[in-house]
This record gives sequence, C-alpha cells and structure tokens, in this order.
Amino acid sequence: MEPSAAIAAFGALAHPARLAVFRALARGGRPGLCAGELARRTGLPASTLSFHLRDLGTAGLVHGERRGRSIVYTLQAARLRELLWFLGEDCCQGRLELLTSPLARIEHGAEGSHTRDRRPVVLFVCGANSARSQLGEALLRHRAGDRFEILSAGLQPGTVHPLVAPVLAERKVPSDGLVAKDLGQLLGRHAIDHAIVLCPEAEQECRRVSPFARQLHAWPLPDPAAAAARQQRAAFRSTRDELLRRIDVWLATDPDRTPNLPRRNSA
Repeated sequence: MEPSAAIAAFGALAHPARLAVFRALARGGRPGLCAGELARRTGLPASTLSFHLRDLGTAGLVHGERRGRSIVYTLQAARLRELLWFLGEDCCQGRLELLTSPLARIEHGAEGSHTRDRRPVVLFVCGANSARSQLGEALLRHRAGDRFEILSAGLQPGTVHPLVAPVLAERKVPSDGLVAKDLGQLLGRHAIDHAIVLCPEAEQECRRVSPFARQLHAWPLPDPAAAAARQQRAAFRSTRDELLRRIDVWLATDPDRTPNLPRRNSA
C-alpha cells in the first residue's frame, strides 16, 4: 500500500460519524447493509450518511452494490488487510513490540478465562440487549450471583424494555442497574467463560467474532418485545419462566467446575 492510500484511509476514519458507519458495517458482516438500515443504526440523516459513505468509498474502505431497488454497502476486506499490513510491515518494520495482533486482547481474555482465582463470567447476548438478555442477567444474578459475575450485551443495543422490571418484580427479582450494553464494549475487556446466546441472529454474529468465550451456549427464544401489544406481558412472563427453567437446569450441571475445553452447547 502506498503511503498516500494509507493516509486517505486513516483520514476517512478520523471522523466520529464515518467511524460509526464503519463499525456498523463491520457488524453487518458479508451480507452488508442497505442505506436505510445504516441510517437507522447510526442515527445519521440520509443526506449526511450519503456524504460519509462517499468519503469512505473514495478511500477504498466501503463498496456499494445495487441489489434490486436498494444499494447495499459492505466493507472492503482486502483494503483493510492492506492497511494493517502497511502498519506492521512498513510503519513498524515487523517489530512485534510495536504492533501486536488486532485480536490479541480478545484472545488473551479467552485464555485468561481459564484461571480459577476469580468467579466465572457469564454473558447473555441477544440483538438489542433490551429484553431476553436483560431477563437472563437479572435471573441468573438472583439465582447464583455469589457463584458468577453476570453480564449482558447486544449486537445493536437499544434500551431496556419497560416490561422487564415489572415481570421480574413479580418473582421478587431485582432489576437495579440493568442497562443496554454493546458487545463491542466487552470484547477484549472481560474474560468470558460462558456466553449464552438467546436469538439466532446473535448466534450467527457471535460465530463470526474471534472466539471470546470459553463456551458458547445457544438458548434460542422468541423475542417477547415482538409480540402484539395485548400479548406482550404474557410473552415476557413466558420468556422469564423459560429462562428460569433453563438456568436451573444449567446450574445443576455445576458449570463453574466444567473442564476448560472450548465447546458449543444448547439447552
């Protein structure tokens, strides 16, 4: 990569909105995202988004392709690799102490999860971290907060659904401190022992992320927030009770003493 191309790429990323678009496209993966979905995820007006997509495209970082009536945008993986190689080979001259693997902290966290001088960490994951994963976090903390450190996160976090606290209160489960969190904020910062994925979309995304948990458990459940308005409270209660059942079954397997071998489970 020529220095001028690297400068253009770094310059394109040196803006909060363009960086937000880049991150959203990275989350979108190979299928890409249409402009409307990108605008929804980044909160950018259509005209502003178009301006930033043009700059990212000029730098070779983003490609737009018409599919039917929409233009779908994806990251240019080859250019990203060239940019990383430029940093490692040209700028840092191959010196390992100057440039480590971009995934080193995630990999180190996964290795650190094997230590036994701390409580195992359990992470509940779903799309928006607004309903299922929030219920899971609160219920497991209520059941076994002395045995585990319990977190939750989403791929595109929204806000905690207003029915989460009431249905937890029905079972006298505290909901204090529940907030929506981005999975990206946890990668490389926490050693995750158990990631419990609660929706198929999140499971697919997690399989594309560098292994960040010692064990990945698939517990697919319908999204109670997607139920009709008159049926939502019943849907939240059903999700709560099913999560309690699965948590109790899982706790009976003594998961904090399972061997340190990576595997994928379902319940």
